Order: sequence, then C-alpha cells, then structure tokens
Amino acid sequence: MYGLEAISANNGWAMAITGPLIVMSGLTILALIISQLHKIVAIFDKKPDSATQSAVEDKISVPKILPDNILETADIYQALIDKLEQPFELKALYRIAEQNDFPHPILTVGRFRVAGILVPEGEGLFVWKR
Repeated sequence: MYGLEAISANNGWAMAITGPLIVMSGLTILALIISQLHKIVAIFDKKPDSATQSAVEDKISVPKILPDNILETADIYQALIDKLEQPFELKALYRIAEQNDFPHPILTVGRFRVAGILVPEGEGLFVWKR
C-alpha cells in the first residue's frame, strides 16, 4: 500500500491535523504566560524598605512653575537649604533639588548667585545669605 491509501489506513490524516494543533495550542499558552508575566513578577517584587519610604515622605512639595520674584523662589528653596550644612557644594544643592522635582534647578541657582542670595565661600563652597 502506497500514497493516500497508506495515509488513510494508518491514521495519517489525524496525525497531520493533531501535530499543528498541538504546536499552535502550545504557542498560544506560551503567549498568554508571557503577556501575564508582569503580574507574576509584581507578586515577588521587593517592597520598598523604610529608608526609601522615609525619603519619599520627606519630599518637599513645590509648584510646577516657580515665581518670577527671586525672593519668593528663595523662600521655596529655603526648605532644601535647611537640609544642607553651611557651607555646601552646588552639586549637593542640584542633587537635592532634582530629588524633590524642583523645576530648572541650574537656572534657579544661577539666578540666586546673581541676586547675591548664594555667595561663594571659596574652594567650590557656597553659603546661603537670606
């Protein structure tokens, strides 16, 4: 027996249909698992420790747009300056301003220097004179 008769006699048609069905169902299950993987990872994701929570709680609320008056802006920045030891480096002020989502810290610090609020102390250190 050869050809189509042999295929029909030995369940060849059933095997020809079953193979692709198994492959397609396996790929479908794999796609579903991958699409829901982020939910499984979220279960095992590490919760923030107390230091991270306190840093988030210590964030200072700041308006999205700072006032045009440099003295009013200095009042908003005063909470950041209170966290720094006098004299301080500008990069420390930039870092703490970025952590608290202050808008345009580099431009604002430049305005403080021009206004005489932020005065150079020497050797890269600055003092807040308010």
